[in-house]
Amino acid sequence: MHGKFITFEGGDGVGKSTQASLLEQRLRELGEKVYLTREPGGNELCEQIRELLKVSPKMDRICSLLLLFAARREHFVKTISPLLERGYFVICDRFYDSSLVYQGILEGIPIEAILELKRLTLQDFEPNLTLVLDMKAESSLHRLRSRRLIQDEYDALNIEGHNRIREGFRKIAETFSFRAVLIDAEGTKEAVHSRIFTTVEEKLSFGGAPVAID
Repeated sequence: MHGKFITFEGGDGVGKSTQASLLEQRLRELGEKVYLTREPGGNELCEQIRELLKVSPKMDRICSLLLLFAARREHFVKTISPLLERGYFVICDRFYDSSLVYQGILEGIPIEAILELKRLTLQDFEPNLTLVLDMKAESSLHRLRSRRLIQDEYDALNIEGHNRIREGFRKIAETFSFRAVLIDAEGTKEAVHSRIFTTVEEKLSFGGAPVAID
């Protein structure tokens, strides 16, 4: 594949969506072909699965996991892979690392079972770069509450739950260090974006003239 696949990971409230959008903007201004997407979601069928998961909070955890990977497979086959073949930078807000943390570490589904689903649906495909946004759980929880962004049972977790999620993603960055980089998500969005773009340049051997972000 000729394109580059960049994923954003981290707990709720750390700024993934904002930073994914800023990176998309930066790359477009440098003349690159860029596609911004998310999981679960990314095309019509996957968005329908996303809505089903949102309106079914009491769904059995195994059923939820299977639906997430069904959406992930559809997203990969119909959206991600074709765009990479055409040379796009594909930026995705969450990918399978989120299942390892939320369904694995938090909900107790065996990690090996989740990795087996990954092998079945994605084979040996991995992101070129995973940006793990890291922030103190107290800070991310404050963001969620101050912006009234608490939307599901994960957002509504207490501080201990958010700490488990944070440590889970820090473990992802350590375990998959060949592709994952821990990014300090504290500070202004411009400061965090600068850290991210420096990492993109270094890890993907990508260069371009600096572009100001208003």
